[in-house]
Amino acid sequence: MDQLATLEYSLGELRGVVATLDDSQMDTVTNCEPWTVRRLTSHALNNQLLWAGLVTGRELVSAEDTMGAVPLEGDLAPVADEVVERAMALWRSEGVLAGVHPTPFGELPGSVVVNFATVDAIIHAWDLSASVGRPIEFEPDAVPAIAAVVEATCNDAARAAGLIQAPAEHAANASDTERLVAAAGRRTRR
Repeated sequence: MDQLATLEYSLGELRGVVATLDDSQMDTVTNCEPWTVRRLTSHALNNQLLWAGLVTGRELVSAEDTMGAVPLEGDLAPVADEVVERAMALWRSEGVLAGVHPTPFGELPGSVVVNFATVDAIIHAWDLSASVGRPIEFEPDAVPAIAAVVEATCNDAARAAGLIQAPAEHAANASDTERLVAAAGRRTRR
């Protein structure tokens, strides 16, 4: 999988999880405490617009709303559909991956920034699914590409910047998915 295919897969997982959420789960506290399912979903979707906006020079959502997990109202499934379509269209814009873009962490090539959008989408998809008792498992064909993104983003520099949590322990018999989300600081079964 190339970088855009990996992002598209990750966004597809996020979209799929959001589509399964119902109103009775929106106030459930997630593994990203104290955020509820609605707030974490709002954060995850807005993050995609934030990253895509950074690399295309557009302010699609404020960093304050995104990082504050300001809750989006109503049915979130159509919002997820719209965000995924818009984000992918922006990431496919000519020159985005090859260009250098201003970010809160300095000037970075799009080929680096896309990894943050990807890890955010896939890990928050897992967070949401696990928080409602249905943790997803990544497709075996996608695991190598996701592992490369986790390795590139879940490192000491990203932790020092406050983007990624410290790695969590996982069971000896953990699945590939559980190992990857543990590397991103998520507690899995033990």
